[in-house]
Amino acid sequence: MRLVFYTFFALMVLACNAPKTDASASNEQTAPAPESSEAPTVTTGPLLPSISQDYMKMLWDSTTYVDYTFYTLPMSMSFDNKPAIQNVLGHLEAIPVALPSTCKPTGRAFFQKDGEELGVAEFYLHTDCRCFVFLKDGKPAYSNRIKDSGMEFYQNSIRQAVKQTQQKAQ
Repeated sequence: MRLVFYTFFALMVLACNAPKTDASASNEQTAPAPESSEAPTVTTGPLLPSISQDYMKMLWDSTTYVDYTFYTLPMSMSFDNKPAIQNVLGHLEAIPVALPSTCKPTGRAFFQKDGEELGVAEFYLHTDCRCFVFLKDGKPAYSNRIKDSGMEFYQNSIRQAVKQTQQKAQ
């Protein structure tokens, strides 16, 4: 059973592989501005607009807690300090994503201010579909592509969780 568990984690980590760049995390104190760049190559699903700059600024300035739940991994992550939260938000590009019907969400992220929900997004950590899909009234409303540095951050987090789980099992 452990072998199946570890194999699953290894496959999940490998499935999340994405090209890496030399981009480093930014410690800026302002919300990232929408970037103009080419549209993603995957366009088989409905194309949702990017979240607005005002919504991003509100999340950037007001979020005091971010909680991630994973649908298929026995782990969760949370952040409760401003630099970490802004680093997470800085992983998003203003590029909307059209998800193929074969993409399944990896989990859900909850953005809160002092316990009050500011936003909810499903996140996709796959090579062909790497984005946050923000929900409005429980339905997909906006999508934002995850930068290469963001994919690297999530891959590292999953690897660390796998390593800790393996160490506990020994």
